[in-house]
Amino acid sequence: MRKRLAILFAVAAALSASTVAVADTLPRAAALSGFFQGSTPRPADLVDVPASLTVTRSAPSGGLPHTVIPTFYTHLTTDPDSQNFEWASLSTLNNYSNYGENVASYAQARKFAQGTSWAGVFEVQDHTGSGGFFGLEIDAFTQGDSPYPGSRQGDRIGLGIIMGRSGNVGPTATIDYGILLAPSRLDETQANVNFGVMVYSQCRYACFAMRAGNKLAWEETAQIASKFDPATGRWGLFNGERPLFEVDVNTGELRVNGRAVQISYTD
Repeated sequence: MRKRLAILFAVAAALSASTVAVADTLPRAAALSGFFQGSTPRPADLVDVPASLTVTRSAPSGGLPHTVIPTFYTHLTTDPDSQNFEWASLSTLNNYSNYGENVASYAQARKFAQGTSWAGVFEVQDHTGSGGFFGLEIDAFTQGDSPYPGSRQGDRIGLGIIMGRSGNVGPTATIDYGILLAPSRLDETQANVNFGVMVYSQCRYACFAMRAGNKLAWEETAQIASKFDPATGRWGLFNGERPLFEVDVNTGELRVNGRAVQISYTD
């Protein structure tokens, strides 16, 4: 028993420099499997889940701005001659189940106050200015053609951004930017981009598609924009809600400033 406790404390020391306590030292009703508690009290809102390892921290009041205190810290340093593929963290899911929604890694931020929250951040700091890097790489590999897109069973999605209401209650939520590409602190002297979006793959249906009636804006106020209006069957360029130029996608009729244009063909 003493040997087992010594091993548990050694593992805990590797995870955190804080004082730890194993589950056997807690009241049996409050114990969790693989539970390690740091120097701060156990959080009252800790969810009792059958986890193989649970690490907790309760952030006290006060502290210093810009001071980072992680609950779990992984540190990896490579030698200039390192030949291995060194990964600071690896999560593997071997999913043989025909049911459920199984995830290799899940991060959730639950916001209860005014402070800005991030569910996840990936940052790369290139101190050389040479060689390539990825801020984030998403790999999606499968086999064969996919079913027609739109079926929950068959959709294959490289990156999905799902939006909704917190807790599925309250009024309809509005997200300001589904995707934001911007220099740090919105300072244009920080960085620029050669291509905002580059698609090298062959697109089976379209490289860009959106719901009919939505606009594609050509400046940041979204006043100058183009859209397809399913009610009229016309695609056009708009200034606000005023049509400047329209084409009827069924008949080819042209309209300028809301008026039909007479066309004479010479051949």
